[in-house]
Amino acid sequence: EGDKALVAPLPADLDELAVLRRCRIAIGTFPTVGSPLVPLALQRFRRDSPDVRLDVHSARYDELVAMLQEGAIGLSLLWDYEWNRIDDPELSLTPLLEDPTVLVVAQDHRLGRVRHTTMAGLEHEEWVVRKRDHPVAEVLERSSRAAGFTPSIAFEANDYQEALAMVSVGLGIALVPRTAVTTARPDVRVVSLGQQAPQLGQVGHVASG
Repeated sequence: EGDKALVAPLPADLDELAVLRRCRIAIGTFPTVGSPLVPLALQRFRRDSPDVRLDVHSARYDELVAMLQEGAIGLSLLWDYEWNRIDDPELSLTPLLEDPTVLVVAQDHRLGRVRHTTMAGLEHEEWVVRKRDHPVAEVLERSSRAAGFTPSIAFEANDYQEALAMVSVGLGIALVPRTAVTTARPDVRVVSLGQQAPQLGQVGHVASG
C-alpha cells in the first residue's frame, strides 16, 4: 500500500487515443491542499492535455469517500493522521506528501521573531482553533495533552482564513497545516514545532475507487 503507481494500459490504436483525449475526468480535493497546490497541478494538466475536461469537486473527507464509492469521481486527494490512518480495502492509496503542523502567531507576539519553539512553552497561551469536529482541533488536543496541559480556547473558526485573521489581531495563536499558510497574511508569523510535529501533519493521498 502506498508504493504502487496507478497505470492505465496504452490504447490499442490512434482512434482510441483520440477518444481518451476528448474524455472527462472527475477528481476530488479538499480546501487545505486545494488552494495552494491543486491550481498549479490543474494549470499544468490543462496545458499538457487541453482536450481532456477536468471536473474538480472540493469537499470534506466523508463526502469525498462517498463520491469515490458511488463513482461520481474516479480520483481524489484525501488526508489522514498517524492515529487515524485510512484503511479501506476498496481504495488504492498512493502517499503524496507529509504536511507538518506549524504554529501561527501575530507578528507582534513574543514568538513572532523566533523560528522554532515547543508545545511545552505554550501552556499559558490562548488558542484559535477550527470547529471541534475539525481534524486540526484534535491535533491541538493531542499536542497539548502530550505537552502536559489543556489549551484555553479563545475562538473557534469556520475556516483557516478566519483563524488567521483572529491570530493577526492577537486573539490567540493557532496550530495549522503548513499548506494552510503557504500564502500567509503579512501580519502573522509561522513558527516551526520541529521534531514535536512530524506525526501531526496532513498526509495527502491519491485514492481511486
